[in-house]
Amino acid sequence: MKTKIKQFWKDIIYKDGKLDEEQVMKELADFYFIMQEVPKVYCEITGGLLSKLKYPAEVVIREFNERFWDKEITKDDVVEILKSKQADKDKLQEIKEYLEI
Repeated sequence: MKTKIKQFWKDIIYKDGKLDEEQVMKELADFYFIMQEVPKVYCEITGGLLSKLKYPAEVVIREFNERFWDKEITKDDVVEILKSKQADKDKLQEIKEYLEI
């Protein structure tokens, strides 16, 4: 793993076999920006549950998917319930169950 990471950065921050300090500073500036902004996104899309940089993407995505519903799918599902031939009170109950309220 270390060799892979080392090679990744070597290809970016070395120019003609020498450390390119200007490029290192650009990379550090980008990293600083990421350190400031990514936790805000993680926190927002996970309802405050996750906010650290080092969560694997699949963890953040899974939490997002568990918390948020696709608007179009939800709308279609509710429309189908409303179109059903059941009594209004039964429709309401089904919608409440669907929305978990």
